[in-house]
Amino acid sequence: MTRSARWIAGLFIACWLGAMSFGIVAHALKVGLSRNALSYFVVWDMFCGWRAWDDRTHLIAESSSGRYYNVTEPWGAFQPYGKISRLQYDASNHLLPKQVRHVLSHTQHEQIDHVYVVQEMWPKQFNMPERLWNSYYSEPPDKISYFHLKAICDRTGRTVSVFPDWLTQQYLNSIADNPRLQREVRQAQSSFNTLFMPVRDNRKIYSSGLLNPYPSTN
Repeated sequence: MTRSARWIAGLFIACWLGAMSFGIVAHALKVGLSRNALSYFVVWDMFCGWRAWDDRTHLIAESSSGRYYNVTEPWGAFQPYGKISRLQYDASNHLLPKQVRHVLSHTQHEQIDHVYVVQEMWPKQFNMPERLWNSYYSEPPDKISYFHLKAICDRTGRTVSVFPDWLTQQYLNSIADNPRLQREVRQAQSSFNTLFMPVRDNRKIYSSGLLNPYPSTN
């Protein structure tokens, strides 16, 4: 290796280590994380928000006669990115009332009593094309979806009931099915505390007047 090549290699390594060090310090101090896109390239956990499940939101309307309708735009849903409609990007359901009112007010149907927000979940591995699936797996794909009731709205789109999403519900079920946690809950005593005061600091807090252990009843 020539001298100039060694200098170029050393300069590249120094620049790379400097960029990584700057990124680690910036993320540790929470400095400049959202002002530019360059910080994304020095994050050591680039897939922190990735999950192995894919989901879709379905709006099912129930009429007064007991019939069910799929609440979708007959003129075609707006797809800002790819083939997924705009409704699927509203993970927190902020625009859900507007979506329900918009579709129901521009379509002909019988009287609607409730609109059910149903969440469909399935493993992301089934989103692979058939060619990639056959190259990794020997068995044919057997996609299984899980359906979960996420919210209930009235005919105007107003939210009547809200439930945890599918993943949160699974976490809650796993905690509720834990015998050790159930035993600790039965043995524990309820408490409410907003200020932690060690015994050695009680006298200092009381003497400073910040907290009066014997408040006046007048």
